[in-house]
Amino acid sequence: MKIFSKFLLLIAAAIPGVSCSPNRPAPKTISSFDAERYTGEWHEIGRLPNTFERGLVAAKATYGKNADGTISVKNEGLKPSGKETGIEGKATQPKVSDPGKLLVRFDRFPANLFAGDYWILDVNSSYTRALVGSPDYKFLWLLSKDPADGIEDFTTQISKAKELGYDTDSIFYNPKRVSE
Repeated sequence: MKIFSKFLLLIAAAIPGVSCSPNRPAPKTISSFDAERYTGEWHEIGRLPNTFERGLVAAKATYGKNADGTISVKNEGLKPSGKETGIEGKATQPKVSDPGKLLVRFDRFPANLFAGDYWILDVNSSYTRALVGSPDYKFLWLLSKDPADGIEDFTTQISKAKELGYDTDSIFYNPKRVSE
């Protein structure tokens, strides 16, 4: 029964809109998006704590462009034991009029049951640093294509996240990066 209850909580949390705050408007996303420039390897500099990345370090995401216009997604990282872990999926852009609002669906069960919101809140002009979040303000990531970047390189993005209403005081700064 305990496992079933946890599963129901996971499903409820994954349904878009269920956990949105009625007192806050959804955050503003970028107004244009170049999927080709977004492709590549992004290193997680920081994130808001979440259950699916608990204890994970050296997190990175690799994005590619699929022939059908979707974006391939491969997330990787190291568990506290040092063991590598990863998951693959794809991102879609449901509305051309909202280019910064993507939905990601992973291949593995139970992650494949629902698509998760992946909202691009900010990306610099060179497409090397990005701020990604969710409309319910529970998820936030600071991403960089340069594994040498540190939190000090993200003052602009952190300020923007705070302005939008994210809990920037709770950001977990990733202590390691995966480098090839």
